[in-house]
Amino acid sequence: MTAEPSRRADGAHSTHRYDSLVSTAPEWQHPDAHDDADAPVGGEPSTLSRIVTALITLVLGVVYGIVGTVGHTLTLTPLGITIPYGLVLGLIGVLALLLGLRLVIAERLPSIAAGIGIVGIVALFSLPSPGGSVLITQSVLGLVWLFGVPLVAAIVLAWPRLPERNLRTGTPA
Repeated sequence: MTAEPSRRADGAHSTHRYDSLVSTAPEWQHPDAHDDADAPVGGEPSTLSRIVTALITLVLGVVYGIVGTVGHTLTLTPLGITIPYGLVLGLIGVLALLLGLRLVIAERLPSIAAGIGIVGIVALFSLPSPGGSVLITQSVLGLVWLFGVPLVAAIVLAWPRLPERNLRTGTPA
């Protein structure tokens, strides 16, 4: 059985029996090809999305600060050597969060918000509660945590943005 030539909707000849059917599906357009007057120019995020992102990263920083503050005193003592793994993991976590935000998000505002959240909650937990207890004591571990967190945050936030590189040549774009 051979197909007989037929005319398609655009007037061209076709030998396929389904070419004469007209599709009702809309044509695909590239996402950047729309003419939206409210869309930000140059692909930059809107003010609302910047504020929401900053608030989310602020809360994320507070959570990191709470978990790090509670866990900074954890130690392990194998063979009589004390290893402060809670302090090390807490500082690595703070570094990873802030560095990750700096590398992934083009602007500094989310990183600054997360840094404010971390440093703010650590400073708050260093004060005595109304009952007189403190979460960050004046021990070596407490002081390293108390001064290490703002130091890590300041270094990561103050570090200049690295120029983007061309993946093919390895030179600055």
